Amino acid sequence: MKFVDQVRVFVRAGKGGSGAVAWRREAFVPRGGPAGGDGGDGGNVVFVADSHFHTLLDLQYRQHLRAENGTNGASKQKYGRGGKDLVVKVPVGTMVYVDGPGEEEATAAGVDPDDAPDDAMETIYVTEGDDDHWLTEPFDPGDSETASEHAVPEVGTLLGDLTEEGETLVVALGGRGGRGNMHFKTPTNRTPTYAEPGRLGQSLRVRLELKLLADVGIVGYPNVGKSTLISKISRARPKVADYPFTTLVPQLGVVKLSDQRSMVVADVPGLIEGAADGKGLGHQFLRHLERTRVLLHLLALDDDPNREPIGDLDAIEAELSKYGEFESQPRVVALNKADTLMDDNGKALIADLREELKAKNIPLFVISAHTGKGVQKLLEAIWRRLDAQR
Repeated sequence: MKFVDQVRVFVRAGKGGSGAVAWRREAFVPRGGPAGGDGGDGGNVVFVADSHFHTLLDLQYRQHLRAENGTNGASKQKYGRGGKDLVVKVPVGTMVYVDGPGEEEATAAGVDPDDAPDDAMETIYVTEGDDDHWLTEPFDPGDSETASEHAVPEVGTLLGDLTEEGETLVVALGGRGGRGNMHFKTPTNRTPTYAEPGRLGQSLRVRLELKLLADVGIVGYPNVGKSTLISKISRARPKVADYPFTTLVPQLGVVKLSDQRSMVVADVPGLIEGAADGKGLGHQFLRHLERTRVLLHLLALDDDPNREPIGDLDAIEAELSKYGEFESQPRVVALNKADTLMDDNGKALIADLREELKAKNIPLFVISAHTGKGVQKLLEAIWRRLDAQR
């Protein structure tokens, strides 16, 4: 499945139904009076966090979200039916920002001409009896009486952050239904010939941004073995190959430990120096590390003589500090490909690296993602840090 973590969509809540102008006409009731019912309220557009969704792909192909309009009031004090809410399921971890007012073709009030002719003419006057009369008038979106009561927030406003399963967010509020003429009877005006039109629902453009929720985020240079590691410790099946940037999108995996313990691990595409400034692929996905509780730095020897593990670690830490606030997240460092470090030079490298990390109060674990050596010990250490975070 294609991974999509940013998308823009147009949302429009339903318009309220218009109130009716009607009269009570029954046998033996000479002065029935006004009996026009109220219009129904328009439906809302609601986002719901659902853990079964892991990408915003569906919304990439569904960019116009419209709730149902309320129906008009009727005679005999009958109320119009309220419009149904449009419920849209999104992944847990979705943030919703205001990206602008309604659709480009809309008027200042946010009405889409594509709605015509259904919404272009609103019935506002009805009578009952042999001389039924239906009066319709063009629907004017610029009319202050019908414009939406709900202003569009400023561009960039965070409407909500859906971080828990089942959490809901009302993105666009439906328009209020108009009152029928039965509400406007007074001692001096016993036959009101007017009713309220329905109000427009909110219309705006929103930007959805997905930040994955994971316990552990694996970071490192390309080709250090991140994909191999997550494929060994979970059921995730990322592409594994011997060339850089094999992983093009984040991968999530559930790691199961003894005693029914489990944790969610995210493998982020390889980072390089300058990632926060747009180099490589990692800058597109750094946001997914912001909500991880522990960062696992995966290091390995590289064929490039200008690179060394401690230099890679410092470079990645510099990119993280440029992008956002990661100081509060505990670090764990793992030196991968232990099977290639069995000679004296390898042992000396491990000793030097351990000494440098000790000064930074960061533990070092020597592992082999391919053979599984040291991996269980690493996972238990990560679990202890997660437990301390809780």
